[in-house]
Amino acid sequence: MPPANFLESTVLQDTKMHSLSTAKRIRQFLRPYRRGFLILLLPLSLLLTEWAAQYPTTVERLFSRRVYRVFTEVLGRIFGLFPFSVAELALYGLIFIGLLWLTVHISRLVRLRDITTRLPGMLATLCCVVGVGYFLFTLFCGLNYHRVTFADQSGLEVRPSSVEELAALYQELVETANSVRQQVLSNHLGEMVLSQESYHDAGVQAAQAMNKLAERYPFLKGFTPRAKPVKLSRLMSVIDITGIYIPFTFEGNVNVDVPDYYIPFSMIHELAHFKGFMREDEANFIAHLGCREMDDPAFQYSGTVLALIHSGNALYRVNPDLYFSLSAQLSEDVRRDFAAGSAYWQQFEGPVAEVAGKINDSYLKANRQVEGVQSYGRMVDLLLADYRARHAADEA
Repeated sequence: MPPANFLESTVLQDTKMHSLSTAKRIRQFLRPYRRGFLILLLPLSLLLTEWAAQYPTTVERLFSRRVYRVFTEVLGRIFGLFPFSVAELALYGLIFIGLLWLTVHISRLVRLRDITTRLPGMLATLCCVVGVGYFLFTLFCGLNYHRVTFADQSGLEVRPSSVEELAALYQELVETANSVRQQVLSNHLGEMVLSQESYHDAGVQAAQAMNKLAERYPFLKGFTPRAKPVKLSRLMSVIDITGIYIPFTFEGNVNVDVPDYYIPFSMIHELAHFKGFMREDEANFIAHLGCREMDDPAFQYSGTVLALIHSGNALYRVNPDLYFSLSAQLSEDVRRDFAAGSAYWQQFEGPVAEVAGKINDSYLKANRQVEGVQSYGRMVDLLLADYRARHAADEA
């Protein structure tokens, strides 16, 4: 008869083996469904987006000011430690890995001639990647498309405006542009250049502009990283992009190949996205306000000129004669900057830029900006609301 301790150890061993075999059976049972769980993240993301569109106040209170703030404070700080754009480096790595993955799997399909077995697995893997990617996009920025608007939070009254009000706004911007342009630096061609020694310094100053703006608008408070220049900025110009916010790394990436008067505005625009304001019209307006807050003439000029362009386009659509009459007051220096900008973008006109524009338009519409690229013009409504508020305060 075996000793009692032997029987006890045997029972324990049998129990452990049974537990292991049970766990193994569970894993084997779940293995075919693991990809299905990841694919289900796609419809889950769509449901979350639909919910957010119906309850913007709840999104603002529970997500934008709490959950999303945690993301920016933690992940934003981590990726902000890197002096370069992590997103740009990751993009190159993903392209390499994607091409390698396709090469390996296609070679197996050709060699084994077993398309019916391997092709569904490849497609399932791609669906998983899409599901995970879209879920992270929804969590890190997609829900913010449906938060309470900047106008409502700041108390600005956005309403239909008369042509006279639009003309008065444009007149003010023309005068401001002429005045500030005299204070900025110029290169040997007489074109505006940044006063900062490097784009890194400009990115740091853009973060300072956002922090300064947060003193007036508390919902913009919190950690603010510097905006980062993109190494291959010229490729961004080819696809007609001056900046892009990557929510997976919480980085504002800026095209620094463009004429310098675009850069400060673009940097603060991308940082506005970091703060959770994803709508283009709101990010443009926040960029204008941030540039206006700075003492640096280069930032002031950038914010004024981009607002001038938006309001001028709106005025031209409703009253071309008045637009040309007021535009004639622009100084030669401002005209020279505009000419340089037009010449720069003309070199990239073609099918690539057109396709990129259509993709961007589709992206905006997919996120409920129903006017697509035309939503950029809605910035003018915010400019007019701000114009009325400022002048009402002056009159009071």
